[in-house]
Amino acid sequence: MMEQGLLLNVYRGPQRLMVATTAPGLEPQNIRIELDGQRLSIQSPVRGLGQERKQGYLREWTVGPYHRTVELPESVDASRANASYDNGVLVVIFPLSPRPISGAITLSKVGTAKGQRIRHVGRDLRPR
Repeated sequence: MMEQGLLLNVYRGPQRLMVATTAPGLEPQNIRIELDGQRLSIQSPVRGLGQERKQGYLREWTVGPYHRTVELPESVDASRANASYDNGVLVVIFPLSPRPISGAITLSKVGTAKGQRIRHVGRDLRPR
């Protein structure tokens, strides 16, 4: 099964960079988010093996596998990133940083097919 590219929206706010994408049907703990310098990679495996064996009349999307790598426009801190996955939408918020801080971001399952990671609270996003 071919990997599907993810369509991204990248926004800049005061002291933060936000990345949003749609990836329907996943379990949050199966989403892999990695930042290497300013290179962001988001991927997940196929979910629901055997999708291709079902008789379908129209198949425009599948539940994974998804993959996208993109160069972020500014330096961010992955160790302090917040991430959430709800209703098939993944949002990652990175605090801006004077230099890129690489890292992997994992989501914990919260409720039914929802995930989140909290690394900073409130508005104190000053670079360390």
